[in-house]
Amino acid sequence: MMLVVSLALLQTVWGLGSVAMAAQGDGIGKIDLPALAPMPDVSGNFPETDPANDRFQGSVRAKIRPMQHAVLSAPLAATLLTLGAREGSRVKKGDVLMKFDCTPLEAQLIVAQTRRDAARTKLDVNERLEKIHNVSKLDLALSRSEVALSDADIKGIRAQLAQCTVEAPFSGVVTQQMVQAREFTNPGDPVLRLVNIDDLEIEMVVPSSLIRKLHSGDHFILHVDELDRDIESTIKYVVREVDPVSQTVRVIGMPVKADPDLLPGMSGNVRFEFGKQVSALTGADIN
Repeated sequence: MMLVVSLALLQTVWGLGSVAMAAQGDGIGKIDLPALAPMPDVSGNFPETDPANDRFQGSVRAKIRPMQHAVLSAPLAATLLTLGAREGSRVKKGDVLMKFDCTPLEAQLIVAQTRRDAARTKLDVNERLEKIHNVSKLDLALSRSEVALSDADIKGIRAQLAQCTVEAPFSGVVTQQMVQAREFTNPGDPVLRLVNIDDLEIEMVVPSSLIRKLHSGDHFILHVDELDRDIESTIKYVVREVDPVSQTVRVIGMPVKADPDLLPGMSGNVRFEFGKQVSALTGADIN
């Protein structure tokens, strides 16, 4: 009830402002009023578009985000011997970023291999004895189990040894370093944050009433605050879920052309141009 009354009062103020401006146009009197933003009706709905140019009249903010980013963690409880990159370093997919001290694991592998050799020797003897019926079935089964367990131990240790070096899963830039070389890490400790700054997306939240006007391939303009210039962009997809509280949907777009000045985290205002579609490959209007 209070919300309806408040909105009604706001509409009254808006109406008075309109009357005052009309009076100014008729020469009755000159009243300087500040420009007013679009006001909601008593139901809380904002005007969607200007019929004259079919453009959304509200303000939509958007941010630049990377398509690929990851926090690379330590896979082992071990000492970090070397780091292949530091903050600000560019790396390529497959570059070695971390190398751990795996001397204890290498020693465990030697012990496990020795135990397997002993288990195989015992199994060979029991299999020969089984041919002359001089060994119990239980002893023979236990010998085979010991060999299988030894093989499993070796396989597990080798899997851990494969994690002694960590490679870059994709090309990008190291934006954060949490651990220094020669420090001891536990499994899961974050070490480096890697971000692909070449493949970027534009994320925005828009009123759900616009969902019928926005389609994949539609053109829009993003004015980036940090660069103070417009970026030609196109919609990749509209997330097909409406937030029931805010009555909004998420829209994901992308720049039409690669721009080396764009960085993750930049933000700005969006201006939609409904019905206009642009090729993401050439930037040409395809309408």
